[in-house]
Amino acid sequence: MSVHEPPEAVTEQAVAMLLHLAFIEIRFQTSPMIRDRSPEALAKRCDRINELADLCHNLPGYLAHERRHRAADGLRYVWRGSSGRKRNWLRSRLDHLGYDYGWLEALDVEEPANGRHEPSVGQ
Repeated sequence: MSVHEPPEAVTEQAVAMLLHLAFIEIRFQTSPMIRDRSPEALAKRCDRINELADLCHNLPGYLAHERRHRAADGLRYVWRGSSGRKRNWLRSRLDHLGYDYGWLEALDVEEPANGRHEPSVGQ
């Protein structure tokens, strides 16, 4: 995977498709066809819907005509603010789209001036 951002148009398309996939998953989670209607299952689906909505709620703004050139900034912001579970969702959907998100994963690696990687506090 590349550590360089893909071209703007490719990132814009990835953002649009992430939103599309999130909407489909939210629609599925609210489907009356789901058989398990126990309170626990309903609570779990509500949590998942809220998680997806939280993950994607800022992304539509980056598709506005005057902000499209900043779609990578939107993905960067989402990536940095995401838990491991949310990042796993992003990875799986970006893999599905064939989008090279290596540049996002590279954000997690902080290289000190001496070139050696030192783990962050808590690792």
